Amino acid sequence: MCGRYEFKILPSKIGMQIKEKAEELSLQYKEGEIFPGDHVLCIVPFKDKTTMKSMKWGIVTNNFQINAKSEKINNSSFYKNMRNNRCGVIANGFYEWDKEKNKYYFDLNEEYMYLAAIYNEKKELLIVTKEADENMAGIHERMPVI
Repeated sequence: MCGRYEFKILPSKIGMQIKEKAEELSLQYKEGEIFPGDHVLCIVPFKDKTTMKSMKWGIVTNNFQINAKSEKINNSSFYKNMRNNRCGVIANGFYEWDKEKNKYYFDLNEEYMYLAAIYNEKKELLIVTKEADENMAGIHERMPVI
């Protein structure tokens, strides 16, 4: 996943529930094409339930990191404090570019999907990626874990 996805509140039952909960919790978030550095809505496990939070997409280290390879999360000391801080980023779909810089949009033909992510104590998150499946492999070698 190169670094963009789509999120908008749809005029549906689920969309209105997301909007009402975000307003109730006074969460900051962006709609439309989402870029690294934006505040995004996430579903986060909380005791026996889930809650919604707003987090910033990306972590500043020596560079700006936006994704975490699924195969490295358990083996890297960088992710040690985030491994158990998992969440689902609410999205309608995601974008990918091929080597010729053609832009593609992917969704599940459903209202929403949830992109797997891990986060730190500062409420900064990284979207978890994996090797591309057969639908994506001809475009890009990685894709988000959905």
